[in-house]
Amino acid sequence: MDDGIGTGRRARRGLPRRARLAITLGVAAALLLGGGIAAAAVWGGSGRDDGEARPAATPDPTESTGPAAASPDPSAEPAPETEDEAIRVIAMGDMLPHDSVNANALGADGGYDYGQFFAGLAPQLADADVTFCNQEVPSAGVDFGISGYPTFNAPAEFARDLHEVVGCDLVNTATNHTADQGVEGIAATRAVWDGLGPVAVAGANRSAEEQRTVPVFEQGGASFALVSFAEYSNAPIDGVSLNLMEDDALVSELMAQAREVADVVIVSAHWGTEDSHEVNDQQRAFAQRVADLGADVILGTGPHVLQPAAWLDRADGGRTLVWYSLGNMLNTQLGLDQLTGVIAGFDVVPDGAGDYAIERPTGILTYMHYDWSAEEEAAGDLLARRNLSLGPLAGAGERLASTRFGVTPEQQIEASAAILGPDVEILAE
Repeated sequence: MDDGIGTGRRARRGLPRRARLAITLGVAAALLLGGGIAAAAVWGGSGRDDGEARPAATPDPTESTGPAAASPDPSAEPAPETEDEAIRVIAMGDMLPHDSVNANALGADGGYDYGQFFAGLAPQLADADVTFCNQEVPSAGVDFGISGYPTFNAPAEFARDLHEVVGCDLVNTATNHTADQGVEGIAATRAVWDGLGPVAVAGANRSAEEQRTVPVFEQGGASFALVSFAEYSNAPIDGVSLNLMEDDALVSELMAQAREVADVVIVSAHWGTEDSHEVNDQQRAFAQRVADLGADVILGTGPHVLQPAAWLDRADGGRTLVWYSLGNMLNTQLGLDQLTGVIAGFDVVPDGAGDYAIERPTGILTYMHYDWSAEEEAAGDLLARRNLSLGPLAGAGERLASTRFGVTPEQQIEASAAILGPDVEILAE
């Protein structure tokens, strides 16, 4: 089935994307607030890899769940769009359903609801025209068994909610966990996404033909190509099922095709040193290589913490925007830096002559919160983590105060902004 060559979300649905997401997430927020979620816990530490084990003693800072968005009037007429408008793209990092995430998503009816965790980000998600997400793990479904760290598999509802609630249009599936359920798990994950289009899914493949076909997503008069690569795989994998950065011929072929078929080329790179804010030499080398091959934007994932963003000069005289690591988004890791993420944004601006420029990199810092008492932490009761929520870091004062991280939102924002660097405009929300 087509991997996302389509007319874009607005053409497919009656309401424009921003209004639809505001309605969906506003309802979720109202349900959460109606349930009277308590925010009181003492927790912290730092994690290894993307697992949940070994709570450590070093605290970190981050938190936030912004105010619930009021549902807009569905009868209101959306503002008309023109192809001369800038297209707003946002990107989020690792969506990582640990066992405790899955447990909190499981409902009394046996179904899963991951969309509820994003209610605090309703306005920010609804403000995008195109959304990139990193699906860190397979969503092969219950037949493969639902599991967290170290060998992951999520239910099909995980992919469904990333698309229908979060609004993911460009989806990376090339990560070190892609092959956690083998090639059968890759095929099952791709089959789930087949029913969720239009969407561009890239990185994990069922065939050589699929691997060598660049998916394209259409929005606002522009075509977006997504090309995805991973640095390595935790499980044995063949040369077709997962796009690897070391496959020079594949990198060149896909980049050439993407540059030919799309207005905007976005490269997803799952790379880097885990839990490090420092960009390593391998990241820099690969970023420069795909920039010279025509990447407009590079979106890095994998380190589970934030890393800098920068502009790279490329061979054709243009510039490429690279976010070396977007950090985590949905997860229940232990360190504050692992719970601090960013909604990275940039504008795709038409020049009136058929070309597009990348402008105005912005970042909305986010905080992933859960309640976990000191006694539960001391006992290593990882499944006790509850009341999960995501929101802007700027509005996380009350939740951060309930933890032992010992920082204010302002302090964590300052530290995170310094990591991202001067090329990123930090937005409050």
